[in-house]
Amino acid sequence: MTQSPRHSLAARQTQGLRQHLSARQLQAIALLHLTNDGLMVHLQRRAEVNPMLRLRGGPSVMTEPGGAEAEQPQSAPGLQDHVLRQIRLMISDSASLTLAMAFIEALDANGWLDRPLPEIATAAGRSLPEARALLARLQQVEPAGLFARDLRECLALQAEDRGQLSPAMLAVLARLPLLATGGLRAVAEAAGLRPEEVQLCLGQIRRMNPKPGAAFGNDAPPLREPDLIVTQAPEGWRVDLNRSTLPAILLPPRSPAPDAKLRAARAEAEWLANVLERRNRTVLAVATEVLRRQQGFLDQGPGSLIALRQAEVAAALSLHDSTISRVSRHLLVATPHGMRSLCSFFDAAPLAARHLDLAPSSAAIRHRLRQIIAGENPAAPLSDAALATALWREGKPLARRTVAKFRHELGIPPMLSRRRPRAATAEA
Repeated sequence: MTQSPRHSLAARQTQGLRQHLSARQLQAIALLHLTNDGLMVHLQRRAEVNPMLRLRGGPSVMTEPGGAEAEQPQSAPGLQDHVLRQIRLMISDSASLTLAMAFIEALDANGWLDRPLPEIATAAGRSLPEARALLARLQQVEPAGLFARDLRECLALQAEDRGQLSPAMLAVLARLPLLATGGLRAVAEAAGLRPEEVQLCLGQIRRMNPKPGAAFGNDAPPLREPDLIVTQAPEGWRVDLNRSTLPAILLPPRSPAPDAKLRAARAEAEWLANVLERRNRTVLAVATEVLRRQQGFLDQGPGSLIALRQAEVAAALSLHDSTISRVSRHLLVATPHGMRSLCSFFDAAPLAARHLDLAPSSAAIRHRLRQIIAGENPAAPLSDAALATALWREGKPLARRTVAKFRHELGIPPMLSRRRPRAATAEA
């Protein structure tokens, strides 16, 4: 259909107006998903080209009271810093880096992952297959054995790095619990190996390090400061922005500016100050609503997380779903139960529990499943069906197949592999 010249001109003007509006809208939207550290970097770049923009925020260097920079003692890098340096050489795209940061934050002092893979993927807003693929790459960093989910995987990574991951080694590593209870001959018989083959593998295992991250010390600081802090006040739980790392814009006193460039710079600085204030209000409102709904977690811990969708929070605050997604994706919250990504509080309920008003989240059920298995009788471990029954009794309905799936994701072996002889249990 042919447009008239007048209609075509109007369309071009409308399109140009939309493009003009979207430039500023995109800047405002971009501020929503920035962490406090990222926000400071963004505003510092703007301040470099805007003489009317002054920033106040956490200092990049420590200073003495007189203003001189305090000399900082040089220390060996912590585990997280050591790993991060390698990852930055391996990974360049921002999506994978975000997921990698979630993995780094899940490292314990030994260099093992202390959270199940689904929880790490959820915290970064990525899928489980993406998390599995990236984990395989992260497990290539030095020293070998980092990012393992259990002892068997830690030792297998080191054996592979040394060229010792033979079928015999795999068979021995799969039967480490039996080694502790039945000895070398029991492992040889169960694995179909000769005792001398098992002995060779054990000699190689003894030269491995089951705690590859311990050499970096336990006093490494967190990867970064939280963006939000939860504290308990007399009236209940309180959520605050972490003002110690949050930048603020300081505007000079208003005065007539004869220069057009200075007037434009002042206008941009005022606009940025308004956008920053709106961003902070939105972040605080979203975090407060999320944690209000997850009060059970604040009171009792991860086992009390309930299923929560971003659409529910969006509806409560009259915001778009995408706004909730942007705000929660990268922000860290300091809670009484440790540092967590804000997006980790969003999780679906298992199918069998979705009819409940306050359905437990999948993360809460995984947490409880781990606790039940940790407290079972080693001589008579629970089957997946028995675990499902125990969860049903606690108001956490879960199908047996889903129990098996969650157990596998947690790195917990099946019932037969967890069983220990009564004699060995008594000796322990």
